[in-house]
Parts: sequence; C-alpha cells; structure tokens
Amino acid sequence: MISDSKESALHVVKNALTIRLGGITLRIEHTKKITATLALTLLLTAGLAGCGGSKEENAGGNTEEASNKQVTIKVSNWPKPNEEAKIAQYEQVMAKMKANFPDIIVDKDEWGYDVSSFLPKAASGQLPTVYETFFTETSKIIKANYAADITDTMKKYGYDQAINPDLLKMVTKEGKYYGIPKDGYVIGMLYNMNLFKEAGLLDDKGIPKFPKTYDELAETAQIIKQKTGKAGMFLPTKSGQGGWMFMNIAWAYGAEFEKQVDGKWQAVFNSPEAAAALQYVKDLKWKYDVLPDNNLVDVTNDMFRLFGTDQVAMSFGTNDWSPVIQQQTKMSKDNVAMSALPVGPIGKPVTLLGGGLYMFSPNVTPEQIDAGFKWLKTYGFTPESSEEALTGWDIEKKTLSDQGLIVGPYGLRIWTDEKRIGEEQKILDKYNNVNLDLFRDYMDNGSKGMRAEEPVNAQELYQKLDIVLQTVLTDKNADPLEILTKAAEEFQRDYLDKVK
Repeated sequence: MISDSKESALHVVKNALTIRLGGITLRIEHTKKITATLALTLLLTAGLAGCGGSKEENAGGNTEEASNKQVTIKVSNWPKPNEEAKIAQYEQVMAKMKANFPDIIVDKDEWGYDVSSFLPKAASGQLPTVYETFFTETSKIIKANYAADITDTMKKYGYDQAINPDLLKMVTKEGKYYGIPKDGYVIGMLYNMNLFKEAGLLDDKGIPKFPKTYDELAETAQIIKQKTGKAGMFLPTKSGQGGWMFMNIAWAYGAEFEKQVDGKWQAVFNSPEAAAALQYVKDLKWKYDVLPDNNLVDVTNDMFRLFGTDQVAMSFGTNDWSPVIQQQTKMSKDNVAMSALPVGPIGKPVTLLGGGLYMFSPNVTPEQIDAGFKWLKTYGFTPESSEEALTGWDIEKKTLSDQGLIVGPYGLRIWTDEKRIGEEQKILDKYNNVNLDLFRDYMDNGSKGMRAEEPVNAQELYQKLDIVLQTVLTDKNADPLEILTKAAEEFQRDYLDKVK
C-alpha cells in the first residue's frame, strides 16, 4: 500500500517511479525514482514481448476472428506527456496493434484508479473499457455492478488456467471472473545489512539473524538501537500505510477486523487480540524506544530515505521496494536482505496478500472485451511463454543488472506454467548479482499464511487505523482497547452500516 491507492508492481516513467502495493500507489519523483534507463527496463519488457513473431503468436492465434467491423476501446493509465519512456513503449504496442488488428481502435485515457474519483466516473458511465484497480476494491466494485463479467474471454485465452489461483480467487464471485490479476505481493521484512553487521547480528555466513517472532523483532531492534544509536524498526503511520502494515501484526496476534453476521458486516477489531497487537506497537515506542523520533511517517518520503542511508535497520516491505530505495539513496545492492514476517502469538505464519488487476467497464460489448484482451496480450501480459516475452524478460533483467540494481530474488509469482517459470528462472540466474541466501527465507517462506485484505472499505479502514497508531505513539498513557473501541464504532457507523 502506499500513498494514494495500493498494490504490487513497478511502473517507471521519465523521472518518476510508481509502485503499486496493496492498493496503494507510490509515485516517486526525482531520485525517488529512477533513471530513464531503469524506466525503460521495467517498461520495455511488455513492449518487447509484443514485438516480433506472427500475428498468431502475438494475439494467441485469433487473427482469423478479426472482422470488418471496427471496435473501439479505451485504456486507462495512459502515459502522460512527461512520461517519455512509457510513451515510447506504448507507441510500440500501438503500432503492433494496428498491424495485427486494424479493426481495433485504442483510445487513450490518462485516468488512473483513485478511491475518490472512481465512483463519480463509474456512476456517470465514463469508465475506460479496460481499467486498473486494486484487490482491496474488487468486492465493492463487483457488488456495485461496475465491472463486466469476463468469464468467457478469460477461458478463451487461457488466463483462468495460467494465473496463480490465490490471486484468481480474489476476482471471482459465484464462479464468474470479473477481473484479471496482473501482479501480486506478500509483505515480508527488509533488513539493512550495514546496521546488522555493526550490531554484531550476522551469523558465521554473513546472514542476518532474522527474528522469528515479534518478541524477537523487538529484542533485535533494541540491540541495534543500543549498539548503533539508529532506529531498529520502522513503522509507517500515515497515508493509509500504517493501517496496512499494522494489519500483519494484528492478524499474527489473532485479531479480526471485519466479520459478516446475519448478512451484515461488523467491525470486530475492538478485541483483546487487537488491543494486544496495538500494545506491542506502543511498546516499540515507549518501552523499547526503537522507532524513529518522528511519529508521522510514510514509506515513500521517510522509510526509503532512512533505510537507504543506514538510519533504520528493519522495516516491513516487499522485494519490489529495493530498486526504488537504491535509486533514491544510492544504497548498495549488497546492503539488503529479506525474510518472511515473524510469527505472533497464534503460532503460525500470516502475511498480507495484495496486488493489482485489470477490470472492464460494465457497459462493454463482448467484442470490446475481446479487443481488450488482445490489447493486453500485445502489451505483453499473456499466459504464453513465447520467445518474444522471454526476450523482453531477459533485456529487463540485464538492464537492471547493468544499473547495479538487485536481480535474482523473486516474490509472488503470477503465472503457474512450469515451463514459463523455469525459463524465467534461468534468466534470473543468468543476471543474479546478489547473495540469494540473504533473500532465501523470503522466497521460500514469505508466501506462507497469505491473507487477503479486508473485503469492505479496506482503504478507509487503513486510514482509520493510521489514527489509532498515531495516538498510541504520541500519548504514553493511551489505552489500546479504548482507542480501538472508538475506532471500530466510527468505522461501523461511517462505512459498514452503509453496506447494502
């Protein structure tokens, strides 16, 4: 999650990088982002995947279905004038579309999903044919009938058999598909190697001594603070990011947030379990003193800077964050390690699963849905393990490696085809430039205990929990259960009571 909206993928533009995590959209300007070369890197794959080959290869072998009747579609998140690298990539895809599907007209729409702007656009019938959103939003979008049933076309092009089923079920209702998962992530732990080394917390192989429980995390953070004088742990508290990360802790303590009772949604986070999780956060500040001095912080402006300049030793995060931190702070690729999240009192792994997806406007025709899929396949988002797609993957990883950015570790895989996974892994191995043992725990265990984000008004819930966190971090006498009870009552009144 980050900044405006949220879910996992890197999108690069000229001097800005956008990361989607859990529904939150991160836009990083200047160094916050990336060089145009990296931009080209992350964007070029899709473009190259659509280059070369026959029409059948690039369109799934369905060119014979083209008719003389023109079909017009509108695609969201079109690059803005200053996004030169992405514009070049889109123009390449457009040229391929015109060559393969002359009867399909693709219109531009720069609009990108935003919680505040979506409803007016949807209610007025102005949604693009194909638009991007986040898993946190799918339930309310489907319930409001603002997404088309794309089941038949999903099956026609094989997406239903090719996408990670844990992601696919998040776009399914009553056996019907209403979206195409395009990326996914699970939350893990990021470690600053320099600070762990300075604190004497590396093992004999040079691997950080990863905390296995939340109690161990607090103890480790305290050692780092005592040995280095730097913050042991970072926890965001604003822009919805605090609630987003706190949910991982609360689940590990056995807390629940939303529950359906007799067909109605109830806010149930005014519980002893949630209070214990909030007390843990409070202790990080007042008992262990391991958090940054500033209590009002976010990921983009604060965590990236502090972590990349050796001011913070540990943070929640995903593997997609490391290239951004490197670009923003010039941090060495060898100064990062990752693990799965610690285990809480419930005694088993739990981590938040998020991501982004494509949806289709509810008023589209079957022909427009088909044209939208052809656009996505030409763009490079396709189940096929084609030579063109792998060439694009190769160039992407080579460019990242040439930039000195981390290549090798992987997160949640989108596609399930073993051949595709194997071919992509060969390319990762080819350009691997870090010690994978530093990331092994995240790669092997990070996806255990995945939990989807809350189904109703998740973004608004995160905002509400931000305030809860801010309260216990600024008031030493704050009572966690009392604060949560008040927040649950407000969330119930303002959101859940309005769900029909």
